[in-house]
Amino acid sequence: MSLIKVKVNLFTKIFGFSIFLVLATILINYIFNALFLEKFYVYRKKEMMLKVIENAKIVYEKKSSEDFDNYIYDIKESSGIDIDVKNLAKKHTMMSSHMMMRRTNSIQDIPYNKFVAKEFLGNDAKILYYGEEVSDKAAIFVSTSLSVIQSHSHESNIFNFITAILALIVSLASGLIFSKRITKDIIYLNEKASKISQLDFPDKIEINRNDEIGELSLSLNKMSQELSSSIKNLKSFVSNASHELRTPVSIICTHATALLEHKDMSINEQRKYYNIILKVGNEMKELIENLLTLSKLDNTVFKIKNESVNLKLVVEDALEKYDILELEKDISVNVNMEDKNITCDSRIIKLVINNLIQNALKYSLVGGEINIFQEDDYLIIKNSFQGSLENNKNSLFQPFSRGKNAEDFKYDGMGLGLSIVDKALTLANIEYKLEIINNSFSFKLKLF
Repeated sequence: MSLIKVKVNLFTKIFGFSIFLVLATILINYIFNALFLEKFYVYRKKEMMLKVIENAKIVYEKKSSEDFDNYIYDIKESSGIDIDVKNLAKKHTMMSSHMMMRRTNSIQDIPYNKFVAKEFLGNDAKILYYGEEVSDKAAIFVSTSLSVIQSHSHESNIFNFITAILALIVSLASGLIFSKRITKDIIYLNEKASKISQLDFPDKIEINRNDEIGELSLSLNKMSQELSSSIKNLKSFVSNASHELRTPVSIICTHATALLEHKDMSINEQRKYYNIILKVGNEMKELIENLLTLSKLDNTVFKIKNESVNLKLVVEDALEKYDILELEKDISVNVNMEDKNITCDSRIIKLVINNLIQNALKYSLVGGEINIFQEDDYLIIKNSFQGSLENNKNSLFQPFSRGKNAEDFKYDGMGLGLSIVDKALTLANIEYKLEIINNSFSFKLKLF
């Protein structure tokens, strides 16, 4: 038999818990008053009586009768403690007889150095006594009433009851407001989280609070932005990949079908078809690698690392990687830069340099010249090109965007190189400039 779970909302739980705390506080206060208030009162009185009797002994032995009488009066007025002298010596006979007139009968049987509480029938009075010997002829006793706390207990209970009712009312009001405030923010976050679960990403999730709920809203906002960015990147990747792969896949399928259906094809024709399939396959491979690189750079999870990198070695490695292009087009490459390290992410800088040098070699004139040099804070990669771009230079950074000269002279490529460079440099927060003057293409990286 399964138990039925009753759903209780968070507001009810918080409000109920706040009321429980208030009632628990009031109950504990009553219990402590009932059990320990009187004992604490007596303990404090005993401490005071010990101090008073020590001072009284000093005044009695070293001061005059008048000083002693004044001391008795002051103590009575300030702390409600009476002082009596038993068997007073001659010099204090008058004072002795005056004091003993009041309490002689009460202190006759009180032992020394011991607290004794006496109750007097008829008036419910309760007196606490304590005495010490001063000399062989005299002893001092102090006493105080313990009936004060008992006589005021009724008024105290009434006052505590009224205070408890007022505290309960204030706690109910503040608990109601506090609970509503917390649950209001949680309901807001729950609505936003529900939208995110349906892939409806809010523009901004923000709660102006300096606590865990405020931190939760910031985390939820960051998660929403990263998920939104990742899904956009995924959609962009799928769209770009499907669009760009459609043509090469069709070419491969067409040529493969021709090879299957035309079995009487000559060896030379077959080789021609195989070369086309191989070329298109390599282009597809390069396209997929570039799209994956773009997708990775768009991902907000990509973390930048700061490390020491020898920039000249990076440039030399890139030139060595693409030396086949350099040799095929008889391009002269001039490198004039210092052999020193910079601080950056080695993955980013290698990706950028590789793409820029590949582009420079690909679009340079046959027998042309590429200059790689350092000027002030910038590394500059400069090459000449033939034809006309006829594009806004900013559009060259868009995926699959190519200049008119690339189409006119049928340069290989998909137009992803500068898009990858732009995203990589933006991610690494590296400044760059692109200058196109006449038929000169200069890319400047602020790396020093």
